[in-house]
Amino acid sequence: MSLLPVMLIFGLSFPPVFFELILSLVLFFALRRLLLPSGIYDFVWHPALFNTALYCCVFYLISCFFV
Repeated sequence: MSLLPVMLIFGLSFPPVFFELILSLVLFFALRRLLLPSGIYDFVWHPALFNTALYCCVFYLISCFFV
């Protein structure tokens, strides 16, 4: 069970995981923006897979925080 209730916005029902996804997406873009100038992508074999794994890790951390 999540601590967040189901939200009704303009008659649309949003589950709590929707807000966790949005928050993790914002944090992912901020983290990616910090990592791009650092040069870590020079050592990554496949940047798209790295970004996907990074997003999954951020989402996992956010979902653990809200549970």
